Amino acid sequence: MTNRFGLHPIALAMLVAAASGSGEVAAQTRGPTPDAAELLQLVQAQAARIERLERRLAAVEGVASTTDAPAPASAPEAAGLAARLDKLEQAQGKQPSVSWSKGAPQFTSADGRAVFRPRGRVFLDASSTSGSDFAGRNLSGTEVRSLRLGAEGAYGGIGWVLEGDFADNGVSWKSAYVNFAHTLFGQKSELTVGNRLNDRGIDGSSSTSNTPFQERNVVGTLVLPQRGLFGVGLTERVFGRGWHASVSVAGNDLDNAGDGNDSLTWAARAHWNPLKRERTVVHLGAWAFHEDIAAGSAGVVRAAAIGGHFNDEVKIAPGSVTGAERGRGHGLELATVAGPFWSSGEWGRRRIEGLDRRGNYAADYDAYAVSAGWFVSGAAPAYVADTGTWGRVKVERPVTAGGHGAWELKARYENADFRDLPGGGAGHAWTVGANWYLNDYSRLMLDLVRWQTDNRSGKYLVADEGYTLNTRLQLVF
Repeated sequence: MTNRFGLHPIALAMLVAAASGSGEVAAQTRGPTPDAAELLQLVQAQAARIERLERRLAAVEGVASTTDAPAPASAPEAAGLAARLDKLEQAQGKQPSVSWSKGAPQFTSADGRAVFRPRGRVFLDASSTSGSDFAGRNLSGTEVRSLRLGAEGAYGGIGWVLEGDFADNGVSWKSAYVNFAHTLFGQKSELTVGNRLNDRGIDGSSSTSNTPFQERNVVGTLVLPQRGLFGVGLTERVFGRGWHASVSVAGNDLDNAGDGNDSLTWAARAHWNPLKRERTVVHLGAWAFHEDIAAGSAGVVRAAAIGGHFNDEVKIAPGSVTGAERGRGHGLELATVAGPFWSSGEWGRRRIEGLDRRGNYAADYDAYAVSAGWFVSGAAPAYVADTGTWGRVKVERPVTAGGHGAWELKARYENADFRDLPGGGAGHAWTVGANWYLNDYSRLMLDLVRWQTDNRSGKYLVADEGYTLNTRLQLVF
C-alpha cells in the first residue's frame, strides 16, 4: 500500500517518527529497548493514523478516496473544478442586494444601476367635535384617512413612482411620474414628467406623512391652483448648495375624463438657506403661479376644513365663484431649525378673475399660518435642505428596539379670509398637540383644535366656535 507521497506506510511512519523531535527519541533511548513485536505494533499504529489523515484530507479536497491508495485529481478535473468555482463566484456577484433601511425591501442590482422598492402608507384617524352651537357640527367618528400602495424604482439616471390611494370612500391615483437626473448650469437637476405633488410652500410641498400636523396648514390647502395639489405636466428642479429652484407647467391631475379642457398652470418656487449648519438652519422661500382656468371647471375655490379632515361640517365657506377665467397666486416662507426646536411661517394670496352676470370681476383671498415645535427627546426636526421641505424623522431609540421612541410637542395658529369673494367667510384655529414616533416609519399623533368660523353662506351663517380632538395612527414604508 502506498500513499500520495509515494511511500509505503511503514516507511513513512518511520520517517515521521524519526522527525518527531529529539526529545521523543531521547525519551525512548532512556527506556528499555523495545522488542521486534512492540516496534512492529508501533509502526502499524503510526501507519493507520497516517492513513486516516490521508482520507480526511482527500474528503476535504473533494477527491474520491477508497481503502486503496487515494488517487490525486487529474489536471483536467482540477481545471473543471476551478471553472465551476469561478462561475459560482460570478453568479453570486450578480445577485441583487436587499436593504430594509426604508421600512420595505429595496432591491438593488449588483452594479447599482437598477433599484426597486414597494411603498405605501396607512392613516387611521379618530375625531370628536364638541362645543359648537349647532348640534349638527358636534360629530364624532373614525375613518381610514389614507390607504396608499405603490412602488418606486430607477434604472441609471431614470426614476419612476406609481401610487394609488383609497381615501374619502374612493380610489384615485396620486404620484405617477418618471424623472430624469441630469445637470444644468453645472448643478444637479431633475426633470419630472407626469403627475406629481406641487412644489409650493413648505407644507404644500411636503408629504402629509412628514408634516408635523395631521393636515397641511391653510396656505398649503387653500392658496393653490384650480387643479389642486397634483397636476400632469413637466417640472424642472435645480439643486445647489443651500438652495433650490423649480419651474413647472401642468394641466389637471389624473381625474379628467376626457370630455373637457384642462386648466393650465405655470408655477415656480425657490428657497435659500442663508444659514445652514449641522443643527441650525434658516429657510427663506417664495413661490408663484399663473393659471388659465377652463370653462365650467369645478373646485375653483375650496372650503377650509379648519377642524380637521373628518368633520365636513366644520369648514370655512368660500362663497360662490362663477365664470372664473384665470388666476394667479404667490406666497412667502420662513422657517428655522435650532437643535430640537423648529418654527415656520407661511403666507399666501390668490386672485381670481373672470366674467359673471355682473360683468368682469377680480377677487382676492389670503391665508397665513405660524407654527412651532420642540422634540423633547429621541430625535431632531427633519428638515430637507435640498428641497426646502419636511422629511422623515429619524428616531434614535425606536420602541421596536426596546427604546422609548421620540416625543414632539407642537402648536399652530392659522387664519383664512374669503370675505372678498361673494358669500365668502372667515375663520381661524389654534392647534396644540404631540407626536410620539415609535420608529422611523410609524407615529401616534394627537391634535387638539380650537376653531372659530364666521360664514356668510352655507348651513351655518353665524359666528360659531368649538373644539375638535383628532388622533392618528400612521404607518409609512
